[in-house]
Amino acid sequence: MRSDISLKQIAAASGLSVSTVSRVLREQPGTSAAARRAVAVALGTLGVRHGDEAARSGTVIAVVHAAPLAGDVDPFESLYLEIVERIFALGWVAVRIQTGPDLASAAEVLESFGVAGAVVLGGGSAGPEAQRLAAHGVPVIRVSNARHEGFAQLVLDSGEGIRTAVRHLIHLGHRRIGLVVPEDSAASTRVSAFRRAMADVLHIPATRDQAPVVVAGPGILAGSQAADELLEAQCSAAISCAPAITFGFLESTRRLRLAVPQDFSLLTVGDMPDAEVIHPPMSQVTFDWAALAEAALRELERLMRADGAGADGSGAGGSGGGAAGAGGGRTPQLPDYRVSPELVLRASERAIGRR
Repeated sequence: MRSDISLKQIAAASGLSVSTVSRVLREQPGTSAAARRAVAVALGTLGVRHGDEAARSGTVIAVVHAAPLAGDVDPFESLYLEIVERIFALGWVAVRIQTGPDLASAAEVLESFGVAGAVVLGGGSAGPEAQRLAAHGVPVIRVSNARHEGFAQLVLDSGEGIRTAVRHLIHLGHRRIGLVVPEDSAASTRVSAFRRAMADVLHIPATRDQAPVVVAGPGILAGSQAADELLEAQCSAAISCAPAITFGFLESTRRLRLAVPQDFSLLTVGDMPDAEVIHPPMSQVTFDWAALAEAALRELERLMRADGAGADGSGAGGSGGGAAGAGGGRTPQLPDYRVSPELVLRASERAIGRR
């Protein structure tokens, strides 16, 4: 079954225009029986279960995230797939929206499409799109590595993930540990958590020399270059905070004829696609993506109900920006949760005494 659809895909599959598809899905007058049938067939072809019923109920959910840059790996892909699977299990329709500097905003189209809510993953170009959706009155919940004021959100505690990784590697006997982080909104939080953890556990000043850090650009090549820097700094272990960085490390160690974990220990923080089947199976500090997807949609559904009540004049208005309701009602409390990761051990790190 397809895990995502877009309005353009439905239009292409049905042979209709985007505007006609939008009118059919919103049950606006003036659409023909043939057009309605074409849309129903297109949804079935795209693998949407009960898509017509879901669209009629208005339960169309946008899942928004930044398009990976060339050569990069989407750090939220596992969470995206879990969210879409959960959306379909609820009998709803998922529309995937990718954002980027060269991509036009979909906020107005989604509003006209009758989207009921949006889950926005990560930061970068997805952040401004979240603002635009909220401005159009669409309930929004954000899931990312950093806090964003004025939104319902689930914040992945990247700082705790770094601390967990540091404690584990030090427990294995490593003292020369490096960190590589992507250049994003959570970079400073991760670097600060790393240096504090190194200082607290090893009782050292954790200077740049004692706790080396590399901030890497997008792509596997940047990850490989970062790995070269840490290997030159005589690190025995490293913590990677993005899939492309991890793949870059594996590429660099192979090129230098170093084996992971025999010659170098590597631990990832966050998502790592197929971590259990790559060589070596990658140990991670990661999150329960299925539970996170369920929590995000549960909170979004509450926002959608509050938004509907506000539209009926029976409650406070409920966009992602948390505007106060009509008549001077109090601003509703937006959900704001911090999610802690868990350590999953596989085969990419080893006690330094066994190296």
